[in-house]
Amino acid sequence: MKIIELLKIITGHACIICGIALLVVQILDWYNPFMDFMGHSMFLFYILCISAICLGICEVYLKQSDRMRKIRRRR
Repeated sequence: MKIIELLKIITGHACIICGIALLVVQILDWYNPFMDFMGHSMFLFYILCISAICLGICEVYLKQSDRMRKIRRRR
């Protein structure tokens, strides 16, 4: 359970960092499109996608385990 919580924290931070970095790269690419900043920063997009998927899986797993604990307590 602690591993899932740690993974949730790490992926949450990775989503925030990659989101801000992609926003900055998008602004730079808008300002100077000939440098192709978005083409050179696709690894940030991949990390953001993978982190978002992991974060969603962790959130669903934690909610499901909390729900199972509540059911066990009622018995």
